[in-house]
Amino acid sequence: MPMPDEHTTQQRTGRYFVLLFGYMMAQLAILPMFEGNETLGAISDLAYVVVVFYVAYAIRHDNLFWTTAVFFGLILIFYGVLVLHPHERAVFVALNCAAGGFLVTVIVSLIGFILKQERITLGGVLGGLCVYLLIGATFTVAYVNVELLRPGSFDFGVHGSDPDVLQLYDLLYFYSFVSLLTIGYGDIVPMSNLAQSLSVLEGVIGQFYLVFNMAVLVGMYVYGRQSPEADRSGDGE
Repeated sequence: MPMPDEHTTQQRTGRYFVLLFGYMMAQLAILPMFEGNETLGAISDLAYVVVVFYVAYAIRHDNLFWTTAVFFGLILIFYGVLVLHPHERAVFVALNCAAGGFLVTVIVSLIGFILKQERITLGGVLGGLCVYLLIGATFTVAYVNVELLRPGSFDFGVHGSDPDVLQLYDLLYFYSFVSLLTIGYGDIVPMSNLAQSLSVLEGVIGQFYLVFNMAVLVGMYVYGRQSPEADRSGDGE
């Protein structure tokens, strides 16, 4: 069986990144529809994890994938436990730890895979944007665990003083991306030292990632588009 050439491989992986980016943006758009519905929210989150794992499996290139697979298995186990104990905070903490480990290993795998490509296509650029969105999701589960383990770490202001776990995920998901984008509306305020440190860290990581990693990817993509070889072979999405 003939081995696929580099151009064919880039086309295939580019489609995976388009799929992941499209799903992430669609989830952001429909997230308000799940507000207050615990079942639909859980299904949406689980589907998110499955899609991310599918892409991680499709681009697997080192032993780190097996660590990702272990965290994925733990997430499924903890989701099963939540079906039996839906309001057990310890299970939510364990689930968030597994989800955080899963997301970190996926982020490292995606960055490593993209930067190893000799030519960056539009799919590679979208893959870089997927990493940016995954960073926001990673800090979300970190913030939720901080609040679950140390109640009062965040002041939710107009959103109420004692949100339930479902509201906690929604509010801190919003807060995470506000911090990542350095918008800072001020309706949710980190109060504990740990919450404040994580918020600063997320803002710094978000800005450094855009300035360095995304700028490099976009530059390589533009250069590839302008090269004579790219004109002959096409975009390679």
